[in-house]
Formats: sequence, structure tokens, C-alpha cells
Amino acid sequence: MRKFLTALLVAGVVGALPVKPASSATILINGTPVSKLYVDQEGRLYLTPGPGRKPVEIEVPSQGQGGGVPLVSKDKKIKIGGVAYIHYDVDLGKPTHKNAFKLTRDYVELRGYFNDKDYFRTTFDVKQSNSVDGGSYVFRAKYAYVYFHNVLPYTGVEVGLAHRPWIDWEEHHGWLHRDVEETLIENKKGAHLINSADLGADFKGKYGIASWEFGIFNGEGYHGEESSEHFGKSIEARLSLNLFDGFTLSGHTAHNFDYKGQNMDRHIYQVHAVYNNPYVLLAAQYIWDKDDYYNSDDKNQHGYSVNGDLKLKPFTGYPLGIFGRYDKWDTDNGGDDTKKHFVYGVFYNLNSHVRFTLAQDKLIAGTNSGSSDSNTLMSVLQVKW
Repeated sequence: MRKFLTALLVAGVVGALPVKPASSATILINGTPVSKLYVDQEGRLYLTPGPGRKPVEIEVPSQGQGGGVPLVSKDKKIKIGGVAYIHYDVDLGKPTHKNAFKLTRDYVELRGYFNDKDYFRTTFDVKQSNSVDGGSYVFRAKYAYVYFHNVLPYTGVEVGLAHRPWIDWEEHHGWLHRDVEETLIENKKGAHLINSADLGADFKGKYGIASWEFGIFNGEGYHGEESSEHFGKSIEARLSLNLFDGFTLSGHTAHNFDYKGQNMDRHIYQVHAVYNNPYVLLAAQYIWDKDDYYNSDDKNQHGYSVNGDLKLKPFTGYPLGIFGRYDKWDTDNGGDDTKKHFVYGVFYNLNSHVRFTLAQDKLIAGTNSGSSDSNTLMSVLQVKW
């Protein structure tokens, strides 16, 4: 009777996966590996030991024993996925209203798991390049790192072409519209100080109300060759505190020595706050940047960004919303050297894989800011798979 109940329970809760011999089998119940079951005097089965419960043996027949319903998954796993941003953009800044379909990003991600928590990740980034065959789409590495969990207390590490501590975090907590525009610290229409990935080691962890990341990197970014002299590395860190439900306060800093071989050290300091609930998301940040030149005057850039989402589903029943963002960046070039950047629009979540967005992206650039005015109307499909 016990063996019958055991076989019935296992057959009902595990998926149809390839069979392995019993000596190396892993039974998954609701995704949790189970090596033992326990039965009480009335024949009821349990996942944990307790008073009056006795262990029962789990046996999974191999394929050579008659096949049957496959019950066992292999420990090693491969996951494949990706995301694409498909645009139709109209240039409102020119009388001709030039317009075009664009593929602004196409990420393809592969992960190979050594166990439930440690893995190697490769992410390829497909992007159009004017320098290749007059506009071909090129395939380049965005991430390529090995991840080990708990190398320090409550902290894992990515080693290789890894995340840097800030941008990925902001894109998952404060600015949720990367398909439309980059964050202030990365965007060429804003600060354009760092990008999201680089070769190095990134330690990341979480405990209680706190999460953190810190690491050391080449400093050039994932599409720049290491060209610095001497130490020439970037030391970066983030600390975030979830002070109460939905509200997180963060600090971020990066110190890039001999930045891209430009005879300067770059020092970045940032504060960020975000409040997120089922109805609204509100975020604000301020960034200071000091470029310490070896043979000329220093440059002190600074600016801020505020953004918000109004989630209309609780009010209308439809999965749509309104978002807006305003950036202001002072380039410290003297004179009319500020950049004012506006992004706003509406979005509709067709399902968990597809989101449609209609947005306007407008830059008002000072004559001495190093940028030019732009005004673009965007219709965007974000596809996750």
C-alpha cells in the first residue's frame, strides 16, 4: 500500500522529463528536489519528518526496466530566452519627417546551470552598425560571465563580462521603459557617463532590507577595448535600502581611473529614491560627476532625473498605463551648456511577453552642450520570449 501511494503521489506532481537511473535520480515536487518521503500510521505521505512518521524509499525505474512515465529531470539545465525592441520612429525635428522601422536591440540569452544556483551566462546583442556594410546588424557579446552564489556571506559573484552595479538595477526598479530610452547615467542625451556591462568581477547580495553590489572592472565598458595605463580600473558600488513597503533609497558610486586613456579620473556619486505600488511608480535621482584631468582644469558635471508611471489597470481593468520622465544635465562646458530631455507616452501590456508603447522623446540642447536638438515620435514593441 505504501509503495502504491508513493508511486501515485510522484506520478501526479512531477513533469514529463527524461528518465535517469534510481542511483542518480532527482525527484522534483513543485520544483523542489525531494530525496525522502515520510508516511504516518494511516498511510498519509509527508515531505518532512515528524512524530509517528517513518521514511519510505523512493525508487525510479530506469529505461531498461520497461520505460513507463518519465519522472526524473537532469541536474544540469540549459535556459534560452531573449528580448527585442522593435521601433517605428518618426523624426519630428526635421521638415521631411524622416521615418523608419528599426530594431534597436535584440538580446539572445543562454544559461547553462551547474546546479540550482551556479551557472554560466552568455547574452548576445544584435545591433545595427553603420560601419559594417553600410548598416548591417552585428552580433556582439553583451554578457559572458560565470556566477557563483554565496562566495561571501549572503553574496554571490559574476566574473567575466558582467553587470556593473547600477544600470541593470535601475532598469528593474526605477525606470521600466528601456525599450523606449536608456537611463540618465547611460544615455547620450543625458549624462552618458557609463554603460551597463564591463569585464571584471561584480559581487551582489541581499539580506533583510538591504541589497548591494560592488566590483572592479576594466572601466571601458562592454564595447570598449582596455586602453588605460597603470592601475586603470573602475571601482564601483551600490547600496539599496527598502526602508518601508514599496520605498527604496539607494546610493551609487563609481571611480574610474585613467578613464579610457583620456588622462583623467572620473568620480561619480549618485542618490536615487523610488516608490512603487500597484497604482503608481515614482522615482528621482541626482548625479554628480567630477572629471579630474591630469594636465588641464577639472570638469564638474551634474544633473537630475524624475520619472513616474500611472498604472491604469486597477481603475480601468485594462493593462495599460501612462509614463513620463524629465532629465536635466549640466555638462560644465560654460555658457548655454545644459541638456533638457523629455520622454512621455502610454503603454499597453498585451500579455506577459509583448508590450506596445507610443511615446515622444524630445531633447532641448544648449548650444555649448555638445548635443543637438531632437524630437522623435516612437511606436515600440517589446517582445520577451
